[in-house]
Amino acid sequence: MRVTTLQGAAAAGLVGPPVALPPSSWGSGKDWRVWAGPQVADLVAQQDEVQKALLGAVAPGFARDPLRDTLATEALLALSSDWAFMVSKNSAADYARQRASGHATRVTELAGLLTAGRRRAAERRAASWGGDAAPFGHLDARTLVAPRRP
Repeated sequence: MRVTTLQGAAAAGLVGPPVALPPSSWGSGKDWRVWAGPQVADLVAQQDEVQKALLGAVAPGFARDPLRDTLATEALLALSSDWAFMVSKNSAADYARQRASGHATRVTELAGLLTAGRRRAAERRAASWGGDAAPFGHLDARTLVAPRRP
């Protein structure tokens, strides 16, 4: 055996044809039931609403906005796959539902205030949450939305 490049291995007949892999996950059953099964249908619906609220309030063309960055942070926290995993595995399921719901509520509130043009109220509301506002570093909400094509 000798060390070679991928091109060299292919030329030597050591590389087989592409393999078609079925959809899978590392979760139970190696399918999507952990994140999309009946036990978490309510979380999936809630996450759909979170995504819609986020995308409705964050659009291309906005200047960098700390409130929209906070909105995106709360959305990412609400969308964490950990919550569904914990519920599906009945591992602190009540805690997981509470955390997911709490972040989803923040998204709904903040997105509603921002889209209604109630910036001062949005600032007060976000300030009342306290805590670490940057668990994802310097998240820029503008990067979450692709620019609209003309």
